[in-house]
Amino acid sequence: MSEVPVPGRVFISYAHDDDKHVRLVKDFYHFLRRCGIDADLDLVAGERAQDWSTWMLRGIRDSRHVLAVASPAYKRRSEGDAGAGEGRGVQWESRLLRGLVYEDPDGMLDRIVPVVLPGGTPADVPMWLGSSRSYFTVEDFTVSGAESLVRLLTGQPRVTEPPLGPVPSLPSLPPPVVAPTPVPPPQPPPPTFSFPEQQALIEALMGCPVLHQRDSRHELLFEMGQWLGLGRPFAVPESSDARAHLRALVRRVARTTLTPDVALAALYQALEEIAPDDIGTEQVRILLVASGVVLKED
Repeated sequence: MSEVPVPGRVFISYAHDDDKHVRLVKDFYHFLRRCGIDADLDLVAGERAQDWSTWMLRGIRDSRHVLAVASPAYKRRSEGDAGAGEGRGVQWESRLLRGLVYEDPDGMLDRIVPVVLPGGTPADVPMWLGSSRSYFTVEDFTVSGAESLVRLLTGQPRVTEPPLGPVPSLPSLPPPVVAPTPVPPPQPPPPTFSFPEQQALIEALMGCPVLHQRDSRHELLFEMGQWLGLGRPFAVPESSDARAHLRALVRRVARTTLTPDVALAALYQALEEIAPDDIGTEQVRILLVASGVVLKED
């Protein structure tokens, strides 16, 4: 069984409306004491000489809760509507309490507690305590009739927060599988020109790495619509007729000392053995460069 907390000291602030109201407050005081609540009331302190201003100051200062008992006189006097000589004790107490509310309104919500006793009305709660704040109604001087107030003063709330349990471990969803977008293989460009024995000539060019500059050879093959993939072997059968024609062509043109125009004409004539009749001069130049021939300028 859990241990019941020890209540803090409680100071009762009220007005001496009339004898009936004073007796009601006294009964309320005795009820709190019977419930183990260390309540303080001026009727007990009045049995001996007091400096009442100091007594009220210490009572408010040293208490965990101050119970402001609502009544018509308490409302009028604490709101400054009473004369200077009327209810000087309540006017002094309320001035101290109003100062606390002014300095820390949120902190005083729990400390200064408006209470409506049997036969009273919430309309008598002073305005400076806030028209929207909670007040506690005492139906009669029994635990059931004042349960909410007793729970507050004894630190025993009706509803408490349940303890936090462990955070559940939840599996993560696997990331969605996104199929890679297929990349189409590179397509050879449309050929710029072609030869009757073009496939044989392509094989011959790819099989002559010594006789031809590699970059120029690739450029020529590109012009002929041939796409070279990485790692493609350059070896071709030795029986290729185009290879023999090309080698003879290169040897013939490479030995010439003619001017560029004459050399081109000679190459053009030699290419007639394997090339169509409409081959152009630019294609002849490409073949010449691909064959490693450097034309001598005039």
